[in-house]
Amino acid sequence: MPGMAEPDIAIDIGNSAPSTAEVLDNHSTLFAPRARLAGLTARVIGLDATATAGAAFLCFAMFNPARELTSSPVVIPMACLTVSLILSFSERGLYHAPEIVSRSLPWRKVALAWLQAVAIGTLATVCLAALAGHPGFESMGGTLRGPWLPMFLVVGFITLVAARLLRLRFHTGPEPLNRTVIIGAEEQVGDLLSRIRSNPRRSYDVVGVVMYVDHAPAPTKFLELPHLGDIEVLERMIRQDAVDTVLIALPWSAGEQTRTIIDRISMAPVDVYIFPGMNGLDLPLQRADRTMDLPLLMACERPIGGLGALLKRAEDVVLSLGLLVFIAPAMLTIAAAVKLTSRGPVFFRQRRLGYNNRVIEVLKFRSMFTHLSDVDATNQAFRGDKRVTPFGAWLRKTSLDELPQLLNVLKGDMSLVGPRPHALATTAGGLALEEAVPVYASRHRVKPGITGWAQVNGYRGALDSVDKIVHRVNHDLYYIENWSLALDLKILWRTARLVFADDNAF
Repeated sequence: MPGMAEPDIAIDIGNSAPSTAEVLDNHSTLFAPRARLAGLTARVIGLDATATAGAAFLCFAMFNPARELTSSPVVIPMACLTVSLILSFSERGLYHAPEIVSRSLPWRKVALAWLQAVAIGTLATVCLAALAGHPGFESMGGTLRGPWLPMFLVVGFITLVAARLLRLRFHTGPEPLNRTVIIGAEEQVGDLLSRIRSNPRRSYDVVGVVMYVDHAPAPTKFLELPHLGDIEVLERMIRQDAVDTVLIALPWSAGEQTRTIIDRISMAPVDVYIFPGMNGLDLPLQRADRTMDLPLLMACERPIGGLGALLKRAEDVVLSLGLLVFIAPAMLTIAAAVKLTSRGPVFFRQRRLGYNNRVIEVLKFRSMFTHLSDVDATNQAFRGDKRVTPFGAWLRKTSLDELPQLLNVLKGDMSLVGPRPHALATTAGGLALEEAVPVYASRHRVKPGITGWAQVNGYRGALDSVDKIVHRVNHDLYYIENWSLALDLKILWRTARLVFADDNAF
């Protein structure tokens, strides 16, 4: 819960357990970073679309000559049905993270989503045929009235289910798909583990535990799972992208300890759930996880995950690549001007904190004299700064010095829109940023951006007071919690309008 963080609080969780280095060395294969969930989601969507389109072509070929397979009146209903299938599956949660990593097939949900997709796709095709007015579209009605549609309803569903079952067959190996760590007390952890292991779904691959012990040595293993150490080890593993979900299993009496754990790990990009651990009661609790019979309460979740992460990455790649092609002549001109107006390299490389607190190297057109450059921003730039070259001052005023960061976006270190990354030595009013704003690290739950919600609302420039960084962080957290493609496009539009009219740029 980002507004409640107390990063300096120490809690006694298995202090006698193995050290961080020992844990990571002993289980380097188990905790190796895996492909992001967005990639898995993209493959599942592609599989569903391919199965649907393939079944549609097969059914049509049964009743029509091959030469008509590529005619536009036939392709259009197939395309409508494929698109409606993806939208219906997404609306019913079949592309949510728990379903993507599950070991079983939700038959009822898939069947209902399939019927919904066929109904919507058929309706969309009929409406399109009626509105188009093209003579060729008349055959679409005949296709839908003929035997093709009922045959497709059956064959398409069988093909789709077969494709998903085949995918599950290749995802039953030892590689964890949702690497989960349970932190808690012995009784509650044991109860939670037994529930997870008795369920056929693969929503959680438990790779280790962190035992909460009171004045007792922590075990090296618990129910055949490795004991990972203390909460510092868990935090480091999260930073290394080795953990996807944390389940907290402590008794109700340990409320303060639960709060402290959440405060510490909620500022990282990880899903956190609480297991109430009331073994003797079978209460009708509202389950946060709908894929397993577990009374889990959500404490915080990874922002912009699953399908959203895939869409945002697609947005970054398409727009940044298009912008680079479009502005390539301007960038070459700026590069030549930088080289001709002062000695030194064209690009300025600066280390900054990025996603998950990782250090990234951000590119900019050099705007300062080389011998006066400050790599870690120990001394922030200010109006009339003598370190800035005359041409560099114009670049900074128009924000054109940031254009090389489009390469950072293509590389995957940054996004077009997100919290602006700060240099390692940046301060606000003389305080380190983490000291000025305790929840500052929550910004790193998403990739940093070239522009952001704070910047288009006037919060950019030198951080000469704590109040300024507070406003920036508040706007960044608002963006993270309310992200959408529409919000990204709104920020990009407002950024374009500010290029030559931002009084806070210097």
